[in-house]
Amino acid sequence: MSPEVLRRLRNLAEFWNPRMQAAKDDADLARICFERAKAAAKRAQRNGQPGAMHELAKELAQWAAEMERQDANRQRRNAA
Repeated sequence: MSPEVLRRLRNLAEFWNPRMQAAKDDADLARICFERAKAAAKRAQRNGQPGAMHELAKELAQWAAEMERQDANRQRRNAA
């Protein structure tokens, strides 16, 4: 990686890592990570990737659907 790329990545890490480490709980950490992902998607869109926000939405929807499936299976097992 070029020095410029490394500098940009280091700056991003210096911005986000302290916020993530200061999270009060898992819900706060999830909120911070969502903000980070949203900021990365916006940056990607500005830099020529118009579908970045859509890709993020697909990833989140897939994760949520998997959690919902697991929860539904857990509830079905508990009802038996």
